[in-house]
Amino acid sequence: MASPPGTFAFTSRELGEAGEAVETVEEAFDRAFRFPLRDNSGARGQDATSTSTSIALVCDRERLHFLFEMACEPPLLVRTAEDRVPPFLDECVELFLATPDDATRYHEIVVNPRGVLYTAFVVNPDDSRATWRVTPGVPIEGLQIAPRGEPEAARPSEWERWSCRISLPRRTLESPDGALRGNLFRIGRGRSTRFEALSPTFRTDPPDFHVPSRFARLVLPERERPRC
Repeated sequence: MASPPGTFAFTSRELGEAGEAVETVEEAFDRAFRFPLRDNSGARGQDATSTSTSIALVCDRERLHFLFEMACEPPLLVRTAEDRVPPFLDECVELFLATPDDATRYHEIVVNPRGVLYTAFVVNPDDSRATWRVTPGVPIEGLQIAPRGEPEAARPSEWERWSCRISLPRRTLESPDGALRGNLFRIGRGRSTRFEALSPTFRTDPPDFHVPSRFARLVLPERERPRC
């Protein structure tokens, strides 16, 4: 039997006496806990964790910040926007975030190492592609992405490590209980192909991340929670 979805806590940026942030987002990420992603298929055991991918969660009063950090097996499959291929068919990271009142309605954000972006809004009440409704290209106001890789002088397809920061406003996503529902994923497409998840869906044929019943709880610090 699959383990239940987990709970993962945001790290809050340090605030001064007047409530202003006294550290940068990068400094907050430096001290934030790293959560390893797990094999989405469960093939290596339900408790198997990835040694190649971790994520960190940071929040402040206005925004949510998600950091993916990946080790790679180049050459990576990475195409450009001109290729007109959605980035979820490349090496990529994916972030799903549900609306506060209904976890089966969620935003999908996908980024590849070149910064090619795909967004969609998904309605998926049955955990099933047979009945879901997907609206591609739905904009997310205030969304920011920042992929970078190493070696810096190399092409993205040659990166040995890369990271991606995704930031967006929190006002339309948080719920009164101080938790968001969502999931974070990485598809590694280099010398081997890996499907990794913060909260694995355990679907393998085909690999499928779109299972909102497997969404994790992403918890805001007590002082950051909305007041009812």
